[in-house]
Amino acid sequence: MIRTTDLRKVYQMGDVQVKALDGIDLTIDKGEFVGIMGPSGSGKSTLLHMLGLLDQPTDGQIWLDGVAVNKLTDYEKTMFRLYKLGYVFQDYALVPELTVSENVSLPAMLRLDRNEEEIARSTTEILERIGIADRCCHLQKELSGGQQQRVAIARAIVNKPDILFADEPCANLDTENSRMVLGLFREINDEMNQTIVMVSHEEWHKEYFHRIIKLRDGKIIDYGK
Repeated sequence: MIRTTDLRKVYQMGDVQVKALDGIDLTIDKGEFVGIMGPSGSGKSTLLHMLGLLDQPTDGQIWLDGVAVNKLTDYEKTMFRLYKLGYVFQDYALVPELTVSENVSLPAMLRLDRNEEEIARSTTEILERIGIADRCCHLQKELSGGQQQRVAIARAIVNKPDILFADEPCANLDTENSRMVLGLFREINDEMNQTIVMVSHEEWHKEYFHRIIKLRDGKIIDYGK
């Protein structure tokens, strides 16, 4: 499902080169719920951005679902993200002027293989699954932090992506809402066999993951069980 070889990312900071990723080799199988953990500055978010095609590695190879995504054109990467990948971020990234339903339906509207009826049905189904259908006509400002993250999760999976990437999705939530979000991820993982790769810095999140990949100084120090 996900494989990298000798993945590297170097940032040029004036005369200094900073190695954000320094030779990452990993494999993540279909249906795994994997946590990426490590201290601040270890390369967690950088790795997630590389895997999610949100940034370009300096060197190395990435395969997603058997496709060598490094070799895709910018347009092909955009289409790959739209049809194959989903994203959840810590700041929710909702459009404040749109209702819950409109936010969730956005990725489906961008696809060429969905008509209005299919989009409406998919949006309703996913809102019901996430447990927030009763807020479908509300704006972002009318939702709690936990509800906003539920909407972000619904939007991320409305297209039924092969891989769901989550970058510190609980960073702005209290413990109760964090457990709700993580429980929702486990439910999605169990019921839909959804592959999930999540960046986290909270030790207690470990109980939700199948496996933990630990980073330090841009290197994998523990591949997990």
